[in-house]
Amino acid sequence: MDINNKQNIATIAFHRAINYGAVLQVYALQKRIEELGGNCTVLDYRNDLLESKHRETKIGDCKTIKDYIRFIFLSKNNNLKYKAFRAFSESYLNLSKPYYTIDELKKDEQKYDKFITGSDQVWNGNLSNTDPAYFLDFVNDSRKKNSYAASFGFEKIPDNKIGDYYNMLKGYKEMSVREIQGTKIIKELLGMDVETVLDPTLLLTKEKWFEIAEDYTKNENYILVYGFGEAKYKMNFAKNLSKKTGCKIVHIANPYYNERGILYEKSLGPKEFLGILKNAQYIVTNSFHGTAFAINFNKEFFVEPLSEAFGTNSRLTNILDLFGLKDRLIFSEDVSMYDKTIDYDNVNKVLNGERKNSVKFIREIINSN
Repeated sequence: MDINNKQNIATIAFHRAINYGAVLQVYALQKRIEELGGNCTVLDYRNDLLESKHRETKIGDCKTIKDYIRFIFLSKNNNLKYKAFRAFSESYLNLSKPYYTIDELKKDEQKYDKFITGSDQVWNGNLSNTDPAYFLDFVNDSRKKNSYAASFGFEKIPDNKIGDYYNMLKGYKEMSVREIQGTKIIKELLGMDVETVLDPTLLLTKEKWFEIAEDYTKNENYILVYGFGEAKYKMNFAKNLSKKTGCKIVHIANPYYNERGILYEKSLGPKEFLGILKNAQYIVTNSFHGTAFAINFNKEFFVEPLSEAFGTNSRLTNILDLFGLKDRLIFSEDVSMYDKTIDYDNVNKVLNGERKNSVKFIREIINSN
């Protein structure tokens, strides 16, 4: 512990992913820990699989003519986005020195009083090759091991991974997860009852987020479309909503998308992402964090469930259930529900109550022996 008697807390998550929710939830947890009196460091751990998927595009990566064509058309936006994410992390995250192996992390265990896994899909082995670092395998003292709003990202642990998960999770002191399905997995695996808490992005008020948002100003109202994968309805739903409301469509998309009449934003950084959400009239999404921010920012929004191939709909249904907003799900292109506004007085009461409980959990980690 440092001379000011503040707890030194280290968090570990997918902070280097070029993904808005992944990076912003790391910032939010750091911010809350600091507000509660802790010193927070984000471990700059670099998982090989994640690094290979979230990096700058270089011409040296091209092996075929198709690769060169892709590089010409996609690299500019990809690299602008990559640089914006790295700039945000360097400016807003309290990063440790880089770590590349478990052994390197083990050497610095004594620097920190507590460790927190989370949040987001840190326990989804498909994303990290089940890297034991995200299970705090490098921490020998189990009294230091905690999780906050960790997510598995799947409905059940694969049979061939049950033993690994048992061994990696059994040593945690304080444990919380983000989804109800996570509590069921832990109960079945370890026989423990654990808490569900808010995703870190919901720990901060919208006013706190607006302090760092880069304003996105347009002279006309717009519908923001944001998500991933091949959604069946969300774009046509947005087009029909545009016809009804007269709002233009702005789409946060990867560089492949290009359709007349739609404004595409392909290289936004995290601060610009917050700004484009802040000023949207409507939000149409299939993203968990798109939904979380829409709720936090009190926006009129619509959510298309993910296809079964993603296997992560529990994330969306849990958050909508929590706030009584299951009626925001869309299952067709019909926009007849568009003029049914959300009762945010009630939603905000739930959010404030859940926020207090979640902050209480973090405080208990910081103050525990």
